Amino acid sequence: MSLNRVLVMGGTEFVGKSLVKGLISKGYIVDFLTRGNKKVNFRGFHKHIICDRKNQNTLKGTLENYIYDYIFDVSAYTREDVHFLLQSINKSKLKRYVFISSAAVYSPSNEYLYENSERGNNPHWGIYGEDKKKAEDYLFEKHQKDELPIVIFRPSYIYGKGNNLYRESYFFHRLMSEQPLPVPNTDQSKVQFIHINDIVDITIQSITNDKTIGEAFNLTHPRQLNWMELGSIIQNIISKGRVMSINREVIDLLNVKDRDFFPFRDVPLLLNTAKLKEDLLLPRIDIEEGLKLSYEWFLKQDLKPRFHEFEQLERVTRYCLER
Repeated sequence: MSLNRVLVMGGTEFVGKSLVKGLISKGYIVDFLTRGNKKVNFRGFHKHIICDRKNQNTLKGTLENYIYDYIFDVSAYTREDVHFLLQSINKSKLKRYVFISSAAVYSPSNEYLYENSERGNNPHWGIYGEDKKKAEDYLFEKHQKDELPIVIFRPSYIYGKGNNLYRESYFFHRLMSEQPLPVPNTDQSKVQFIHINDIVDITIQSITNDKTIGEAFNLTHPRQLNWMELGSIIQNIISKGRVMSINREVIDLLNVKDRDFFPFRDVPLLLNTAKLKEDLLLPRIDIEEGLKLSYEWFLKQDLKPRFHEFEQLERVTRYCLER
């Protein structure tokens, strides 16, 4: 194990950082590449490579003398990001290229999404999902033409220790301060989540499993939730605050969008996990356990509320309180 060298693209934020630390804990020799803008506050890695991956000449000059057994690409958002990297590295010993994509590649649907479901334009996710799809298409093409040993993961909503997106921390801040928490209750959305520890465990396991080569996998805990259920779970953990149901009539009356007052889009996102279960393993951390872990981490941080990111939050709250 100690002879296997890994490159993680990313490594100072949430998913990338968690993968670097997870790989280190399993005995891999780990380099990670970032632009160097964030402080590194952990040890055990081999080298932190500082480089802008979007500059192909610089990237090639930086990586041309490195040879890796495995690459985990967390920071690629476009086809060009992937292309530049593959043109810059020596692939002679590469056993697996793990691409962290997104469920945003799928076309809108109220049904379960399978790995072979239609991918394409989705107005809910915009250019982000379109670019991830193009990156996937390029990797599938490289696998078919050049036998590049890829595996692609499409996670649902990721949460857990170190989440830099203002999602579960928003719930914690709002309820701890005992301010009302307005939550969409429109019967439109069933969604799924996956804890960061499960992301790390499953993606690392994939690199030594030949069934994953050339495949894409939905990556989520199979449990479904609506937003009111999520709010209730968090409220039970904190034992404070008030979750306020906001129905479609109120949303339409105030002429607001869900993201104007809430950290998630009020759209369904359900991934079928049969393939994940058959070829790898299902996530083991249920939402209650995972959010308790998140809350324990949150209490140790000095995170400031960012309510200002939601332009209509106070207006929606005030209206509902005055009704």
